[in-house]
Amino acid sequence: MSANAGPGRGVIHDLGYRGFQGQRLGTGSILRELYTSSLAHAFGIGRAGKSKVMPWLIAVLMWIPAIVLAGLIIQLDRMSLTDQAELFGPLSNYFGLPYWTQLLLTVFVAAQAPVLFARDLRYRTIVLYFARPLSRTLFVLTRLAALATAIFLVVAAPMTAWYGVALSSKMDRAEHTRHYFAALLGVLVLALVLAAIAGMVCTLTTRSGLAVAAVIIVLMLSSGIVTTALGIAYDQGSAGWGQVAASLNPFTAVAELIAGLFNQPLPIETLPRPDGAGPVAAAVLVCAAWVVVPTLLLVARVRKAASL
Repeated sequence: MSANAGPGRGVIHDLGYRGFQGQRLGTGSILRELYTSSLAHAFGIGRAGKSKVMPWLIAVLMWIPAIVLAGLIIQLDRMSLTDQAELFGPLSNYFGLPYWTQLLLTVFVAAQAPVLFARDLRYRTIVLYFARPLSRTLFVLTRLAALATAIFLVVAAPMTAWYGVALSSKMDRAEHTRHYFAALLGVLVLALVLAAIAGMVCTLTTRSGLAVAAVIIVLMLSSGIVTTALGIAYDQGSAGWGQVAASLNPFTAVAELIAGLFNQPLPIETLPRPDGAGPVAAAVLVCAAWVVVPTLLLVARVRKAASL
């Protein structure tokens, strides 16, 4: 059916499409769907087969140190009391896992962050998200939450298996439980920090290859510089400069936070322990800044890109 208009006017055609009569879901449903789809994409689910190789390979490699440490715990019953005492510290240093495997975590974050933040900006599909009642801030926070969840799961799964083996042994279960949950909180904070930094870097260069390289350079270059600075500060006996240096890298900054708040083992000897309310408060502020500042920059970048 059509309606004829006068000269110079268009024609409206009724193509017979049926109008939507169902319930229109709100912002909460949009955020939930965006979160679940983003989390699935971070592990390559719903994408091409080759996209699954990197995230799952790294997830498997993260289990290797946890399995080795769990195997050492199983062997403790055959060791002398002296050997058990020497091994107890490393075997209960749960936050050491993300620190010792920071190269694997960096590659995981660098490979998956462009999937969630760079592609939509490069191909201008990001404007389609905002055709729905979804703010720029909620979009960024939801994507960050999905990436942080993926990072958390990659670390927490092998760490939990390590903890489960420790509970089945004759080691101090209370001590392991305290260290495990403190480290779990540290992994959560680290996941938020890494997601915020990687997301911000990926929006500065929207080409996936460049974004991957940029994230790796930012995280690993800062890690190398901080490791060198920590060694110098340790040799000079300057704990204050050591804490300043530790704040310049996400892995060492979060390690300082967890060690100060919960009196946890440090992953490396050169990392100073925050003693007193002042250094601990400084560690809290540093970690908060590592999350908030990149997130604000990321929101600003998405707002600008969506308005073009």
